[in-house]
This record gives sequence, structure tokens and C-alpha cells, in this order.
Amino acid sequence: MYLIRVLFIYFSIQSSSAVVRVVFEKCDFKGFSCVVSPEAAGRHDVTFQCNNLTGQDVQFYLWAFAAPGTIQSLTFQNCEKLQLQLTCSGDNRPIQWAKFRNIGYLEIMTPNIGHNPPKMIFENISRIETLPRETFIQIKKTFYKPGCFVPVTDLNEIEFRNVTIGTIEPEAFKSLTDMKNFQWKNVTVARVNYAALKMQFVEGGKASITDSNLGVLEPLALQIVGDGLSIKNNKIQDLTPYSINGTIYDFEFSNNTIDNLQSSAIAVLSQNTYINNNHFRDVESGAFKKISPGLLHDSQRNFGTLYFVYDFNNNLFEHVEDKGIRPDIEAYKNVASLVNFTDNTLQCSCEAISWLGAEVELGFNFTVLKDFNTMILDPKNRNTCNFNPCMCFGVRSPNKRSSATAAVF
Repeated sequence: MYLIRVLFIYFSIQSSSAVVRVVFEKCDFKGFSCVVSPEAAGRHDVTFQCNNLTGQDVQFYLWAFAAPGTIQSLTFQNCEKLQLQLTCSGDNRPIQWAKFRNIGYLEIMTPNIGHNPPKMIFENISRIETLPRETFIQIKKTFYKPGCFVPVTDLNEIEFRNVTIGTIEPEAFKSLTDMKNFQWKNVTVARVNYAALKMQFVEGGKASITDSNLGVLEPLALQIVGDGLSIKNNKIQDLTPYSINGTIYDFEFSNNTIDNLQSSAIAVLSQNTYINNNHFRDVESGAFKKISPGLLHDSQRNFGTLYFVYDFNNNLFEHVEDKGIRPDIEAYKNVASLVNFTDNTLQCSCEAISWLGAEVELGFNFTVLKDFNTMILDPKNRNTCNFNPCMCFGVRSPNKRSSATAAVF
């Protein structure tokens, strides 16, 4: 009787932990289907359906599943649980893009030497516990890659849509260059570790994070060099120092709700900066001080003849510390720039900002800071303080004329 119980427990464990490794045998067989690709003559788009593997864990090696030599793309879909291995192989399988969609739980196994097709798409993934180090890597830049086939075109596009992630480890997106496109839409991430995403884009290449829920972004979590970075319509828990970092032609940060913005949280050099319609709950001193005018490409022009924009409008602050709302205003003063600071609302006390109207000399660069503060206080810029009954912004002696020139330095 004891032996029967032991055997029953053993076979129960074996059955519950069974993993099915998916291997291609032929089209229209064991979940695989193939159609002629509209993208390239003589190529095929291959799709695998997990429908017949309900209740089983599926394991898939992207570069070792005996794919047909004419494969153009791969779509892997409708799985309850998928273990994905991206370790390279010596096989020449010209997969141009891979899509993983409608997956309940996706485990990306740490690759020995990672290899991604030129475009990776993740869509409708209920849970990814961890994106491990070197999940997204360009094999051409990998120094030691014995036995790995090196393709003509390396990874240059990544898209996530409707995906939930626990933690993104350091170097999960490892020093990617020549990127064309990076998109997150409706992505939930609990924690983005130090130096997790580092990408440099080709001219015209852009990155965007929209409609997402982000937890804690550690220092240097997101590092971007490219023509555009758009962060819109997101809920963000905590931006630590330098968590958003880079050199960007157009930087847009709009319609976001941020619980905590630490000092130097946004550290970007950009020609055009737009920070509009955000709700900031807690802003530390110096939160925006690392936003400066800067160039992405060599313009072949004298730096002083260029024009820079800092547009800061319609933002709501629940609590902001002294010097919490100021960018690198000294740098903007030294170049041709338009600094626009209008229609912002701050939850503040008169005591906390009374120094803005001070007439005494407060040291080096005081004149520049005073001009910025006067611009904020000028009624025509419509910045208000919602601490009643004291109206801190927009009130000054009727005998004192404004020296502000709207928002133009």
C-alpha cells in the first residue's frame, strides 16, 4: 500500500510538471500553419497555435525548432504558459519578425548568448515575472559567440502592447544601437532596475511609452539617444534620480500622473522639451534641474544661432519643494530659447514662495533666476496657487510694473 502511494505521488508530480517542447515538422501539422508572406516573394509566415496543449507548459527555442528555410515571420499564440528561449544557434533561419501574443504566463529563460530577429512583438501577455539580463541583445555586438549564426540585419524594433511585467533586470535591453522603433502601449511594470533599457536610435527613430502603469524606475532605468521620446498618458509611482536620461531632439512628457518625482529625476538634453498637462503629487527640490538645451546631431551651425524650446504648461502640483519647478534655466538663458511657463497650478503656501519677490541680491546667477520667477508670477502667464485664502501667484503691488517679457529670454 505504501509503494502504491509513493508511485501515485511520483506520477502526479511528473504529470503536473510536464513540459512540451515545440518543434516544427511540417506545415498544417501539430499546431503549425504556413501562408505565403506578402512581404517577400518565396517566403512564408509561420504561425503556431497552442490550442491543443491546454493545461501543459510549452517550451520553445526560437532558433532551434527546425523552422523551414523559407520562413519570413513567426507568430506564437494562444498559450496558457510559455517558456521562451532566445539562445542563438548555428542555423540560418531568416526570421524577420517574431510575435508572441495571447499568452497567459510567459517565462523568458536567461539565454546563454542571446539572439533576436530584427523585430520583436509582445501582445496581450498576462504576466511576465522577469525580463532577465540580455533578453534583448544585438548579436553582432556580442564579442564571444561561438557556434552562432550572425544575420545581416540585427534587432532594431521592439513593441509591447497590453503586457504586465514584474521586474526588468539591469541590461535587459542591452546597449541597443541603430534602433528604428521602440513602443510600449498599455504596459504595466512594477520595477525597472538600474540601466535596464539603453537604446540609441538611427536618425528618425523614436521611442514611446503610452497608456502604461510604471512602478519604480531606478537611476538610469531608461536611457535614450534619438530623435524623439514620448511619454504620454501614464501613471508612474516613483522616478528616482536620472531615471529618465538621454539626448533627444524632441522630448514630450504629457498627460501623466506621477506620485513622486525625485531630484534630477528627468535628466535630458533636448532641442525641444514639452512638459504639459501632468499631475505631479510630490516634487522634490531640483526635480527638473537636469533638463537642459542640447543637440542630438551636429547641426554644422554655431551653437549660439540655434533655437531651443522649453514648454511647461497646464501642470498640476500637489506638493512641490523649493526649487522644484525650475529647469536648467541658466543654460537656457545662454542660448536662443523660448521658455514658456503658463497655466500651471501649485498647491503651495505663501511662506514657501514669498522669496520669489525678493529684491535683494542673492548671489551668482540671481538675475537669471529672478527673471524666471518673475515670469511665473506674472498674471498674464496664468500660473496660480490653489492655497486659499492666500493667492500667491498673480498678486503684486499695483505700483510695481512687471519686468517680464512673457516667457521669451
